[in-house]
Formats: sequence, C-alpha cells, structure tokens
Amino acid sequence: MRDPADTPPPSRARVALLTGGLLLVVAGAALLVWALASAAGLVGRSDDPTMDDAPEAGAAPSTAAGGGRPTAEYRLEPMDGPAVTVRLEIAADPAARARGLMGRREVPEGTGMVFLYPEDVAEAFWMKNTLVPLSIAFVAADGRVVSVAEMTPCEADPCPTYAPAGPYRYAVELTAGAFPAAGVGKGAKVVPTDPAALPEPA
Repeated sequence: MRDPADTPPPSRARVALLTGGLLLVVAGAALLVWALASAAGLVGRSDDPTMDDAPEAGAAPSTAAGGGRPTAEYRLEPMDGPAVTVRLEIAADPAARARGLMGRREVPEGTGMVFLYPEDVAEAFWMKNTLVPLSIAFVAADGRVVSVAEMTPCEADPCPTYAPAGPYRYAVELTAGAFPAAGVGKGAKVVPTDPAALPEPA
C-alpha cells in the first residue's frame, strides 16, 4: 500500500478542471432557482406603478381593464331616468393622464377611466395610439357635466383633438356611446360614490 505522504500533488490542469466543474454546477443551480422564481412571478416585475400596462416595444397591447391600477365607482346620473354605476381606473398624475387608455384592444362595458386634476383645466383630449372608440364627459368640480364628445381611434398624426365646452375638474372615458345610452349630457351628473376614497390628484 502506498504511503499517503508519497502521493504527488494534483496537477494544475486537474485543479482547473475541478474548479470549472464546480462553477458549472453552481451556475446551473442558480439558473434553476431563477427559472422557478420567474415562473412563480417573484422576479421580472417592476414595482414602479407608472410602468403598469406600459407596452414594451413590439408587445401586444393590453386587453384587460384595470392593469393593477386603483379603481373607483362612479354614478352616471341623467337629468331624467335611472342612474348607472360604472367602475373606473384612476389616472391622478401627469404620467397616468398622458397614457390614458392607449394600447387597449377593448374597454369592457361598465368600465373606463377617470382623469383627476388638482384644479380646473380646459385641456383637450386626443386619441393618439388609442385603439377603440371612446365616449368622454368633461365634468365640473360639483359633478355637473360640462360637455360630452364621441372620440374615434387615431394611430397616426395629425390626430384630431376633442375640447371641452368649458373648464372642468375631471374627465371620464367610457366605451363609445355609453354616455348617450345612459342619457348623460350637459347638465347631468357624473359623481364618485365615495369621494373620500379618491387619491389626491397631482
């Protein structure tokens, strides 16, 4: 039997081979852990709320309403006739208001978006990169409708703009024809069911 003291030290090539094999095993294990975490939705997501529903280059537009954004119930109250309740995504900051419902392939009935402003404005809306026709109501701070317009999709400049009949505090977009169908026009009301739950607009 050979004396262990007589065993020659391992060659550099053998050490390098063993080290390389060990690194491959570690890298493989790390890749497996990442793949499992990705499948579980634990990685690859942004915590930046301004990135919700933002389409990546070449990505198909979102078909879902909500997209993880906060929502609120609003009541459409015509001058005569029954009130209708809708659930709206809330756009309360400049980035969310600029993005609006761009890229959506559908806006389900009874849903839409409310654009909240910190003060009265007279901004016009447009439909650049918006794929579905929409109905918009410009609403004063007291909930009275200033004016209503029907807007059509526009994918290339020049896109038409849709201006209000006067200053407004918030605007509501629903699927095309929703306001006329509910009997909502100038002088009707569009109001939140729980105003205290709305975020402070920026």
